[in-house]
Amino acid sequence: MKKRALPIPLQKRGKIDFSGAVEIAQNIWWVGYILENDPFQCHVYLIENGEESILIDPGSKITWPHTREKILQRIPLSHIKYIICHHQDPDITSCIGDLLAEIGTEGRYLVTHWRAAELLEHYDWGIQFYEVQAKSWKLDANGRKLKFVFTPYMHFPGAFCSYDIQTGTLFSSDIFGAMTETFSLYAKDADTYFRQMEPFHTHYMPATEIVNHGLDNIEKCEPIDLIAPQHGSIIRKELIAPIIHKLRHLKCGLYLEFGGTKKIELMTKINAILPEVFEVAAFFENFHADTGRILASMRKAFPIHRIFTLALVENEYFIKLDSDTEKIRPCRRSKREILEKFHTTFFQRKRAFVDSEFIGYLKSETPATFYTFPVHDKGKNVIGVGAFVLERSFERSEEMMEMLKKFEIAVDIVTKREVEVYLLEKEKSQAYTMAITDKLTGLFNRHYLEDAAITELIKAKRHGYPVSFLYLDIDFFKKINDTYGHDVGDRILTRFAHLITANLRESDMAFRLGGEEFLIVLPHTGRNDAFRMAERLRKTVHENGCFEEEGRNICFTFSAGIADTEECGFETERLLKRADARLYEAKRSGRDRIVL
Repeated sequence: MKKRALPIPLQKRGKIDFSGAVEIAQNIWWVGYILENDPFQCHVYLIENGEESILIDPGSKITWPHTREKILQRIPLSHIKYIICHHQDPDITSCIGDLLAEIGTEGRYLVTHWRAAELLEHYDWGIQFYEVQAKSWKLDANGRKLKFVFTPYMHFPGAFCSYDIQTGTLFSSDIFGAMTETFSLYAKDADTYFRQMEPFHTHYMPATEIVNHGLDNIEKCEPIDLIAPQHGSIIRKELIAPIIHKLRHLKCGLYLEFGGTKKIELMTKINAILPEVFEVAAFFENFHADTGRILASMRKAFPIHRIFTLALVENEYFIKLDSDTEKIRPCRRSKREILEKFHTTFFQRKRAFVDSEFIGYLKSETPATFYTFPVHDKGKNVIGVGAFVLERSFERSEEMMEMLKKFEIAVDIVTKREVEVYLLEKEKSQAYTMAITDKLTGLFNRHYLEDAAITELIKAKRHGYPVSFLYLDIDFFKKINDTYGHDVGDRILTRFAHLITANLRESDMAFRLGGEEFLIVLPHTGRNDAFRMAERLRKTVHENGCFEEEGRNICFTFSAGIADTEECGFETERLLKRADARLYEAKRSGRDRIVL
């Protein structure tokens, strides 16, 4: 019967003696050494297997004397027949010369991939290479069987892991490695350990796709009862699945975006928060609300207090947009004064760190560092100057400037949209009301529907609430027009619009689409609630929809169809088509009814 990895209760009670070899699974020993104040501890493992014992990633010259002592507690050094090197780096290979000088090379094998062997042969150790790809990715050490798992590019092209079939232990090399502030042989929980893994994997692994390809190969080993990485902590069985799940969704390859910075922890934080920031920019609400959310994310990485932009409007004057206030006002300073103050930003597109006193009319409660940058439109034209207000002591370096630049595009987007909204509001105050209003009924017209619906649906998708479309049509309206004339038809249209308006909430929007067709957009409302609202309106029309015309009592009814975002998604056309189809069904089935 196959033996499983041993349970690991001792560290919880603080009883592990790290001065000696530590058994982590049956006849598998941790023989590493703890370096003080080193967040990147390197582990060495020994599979005790008589005269065909296996040493895994033997370590550096710094740790070898201590590793040697621990091995000797279990076996004579001469019993080491196989030396597994998962890669060629000096943290696992630099002690091999010392080991081989003591035990010789005859009858011994250095187990590795050919890509590593090509480099390791330059040490001229005189040992025979056991290339895993040429041995069908297997090793049989006198009945102790290992499988090798190819994980290309997970650190280097020939990366692989070693799987001990007897105990279900995966020696994972750099994969699942971590940077830990304090030494812990075993990972305590999945969330904490994965946070320690993130800085290592995001910059060490080249791409998420490569990581997932490697994990696919790793998960073909069944079962995996223990993962023993070269760095970080050993992972127990119950933590493996949640850690793999998290690792599959980690964005890797940070140096593609951040260059050669050594600020790995900061780089990892930025990598994690950038998706949050761009999501805010994608679902625009307003500058104040959106920059508030952007600030909340950026504060996870930077000591930042505030964001503002000075945006040029119609090439005539500047408006100030500020994360601290919803008010948008024209700047008191003239266009000429602002352009002179930020000449290099506008005309040379330069970024800078400046003292808050440099910009006297942009007040800061305490002395601060302003990071100023050009704000662009879609055409990459400079339309304003932006600023991140940071702690006065903030590091003013090119490296930090490169980090902050990652967030500029989000400010570009929300500034551009806020300026658009500002201009839209300005137009509304002059003539927009007439352009979007149906003259006869006073309701919004079809022209306004597209913009209003898109705006509402974007907000609904962002905040996760439903929206219903109620499509209405006055029954037999053509017959009414033909019988009583268009004046009576107009009275019915205005009466119906009045009754609709009387039944709306403040957030609802009603449109006359043309002729006798109307649409009501109901935010925060699913189909069932929309149906109840429609039925109330139908009852109101029955009670108040009649009027006298030249001694004749004229009444009308309507039919309606309902669709909501739960069934149609957040697309205007799909909602309209579904509601229209149900309106058609209501009219075909007898009129004066609602279909949902």
